[in-house]
Amino acid sequence: MVYKLKDNRTGESADRLTTVEIKKDGNAVTFLFRAENTQYYCPNDYYNGIHSAGDACEILIGTDPERKVYYEMEISAKGELMLAKMTNGGLDENGDPKLDVGFVDDCFFKGDFKKLEGGYECSFTFDLADINTGEGEVYFNAYRLDTDGGKSPQHLYALNPTVYHWFHMPDKFLWLGDYV
Repeated sequence: MVYKLKDNRTGESADRLTTVEIKKDGNAVTFLFRAENTQYYCPNDYYNGIHSAGDACEILIGTDPERKVYYEMEISAKGELMLAKMTNGGLDENGDPKLDVGFVDDCFFKGDFKKLEGGYECSFTFDLADINTGEGEVYFNAYRLDTDGGKSPQHLYALNPTVYHWFHMPDKFLWLGDYV
């Protein structure tokens, strides 16, 4: 199925079209993003750079029943990858997530990137067995960030918007089984 991402801060329709198609074939899962209207900004052009500082698509996905431990996968608008195991320690005094970021040296997902006229498509493909952060069902959310060429604030888009300026809100994760 193909789904449209919404504005993450408001939950309303997005001002830039971004879709994600989610497919499952046996134990392999693919997320295919199509993002329109970008300037391909990427300040970190290496593996495990913080690509969310630029234009990128990302997935948060895990199996921890408490939704505290999950993976963050990113593909930048230049095709660079990032994989980190995140531990969410709840919210700080400002209501922002307290995150422990553990970068993963050996990337277990395959990332593809293709530049299109006025946009791009990128895909994440991985084996569900690699998403082992606990004994629960697989949950996720899918996101896009765009910066207008490095300007702030970023445009944030989500399959299930957090209605906040962060993506790391476990109560907004979705069950993968409902989308494949």
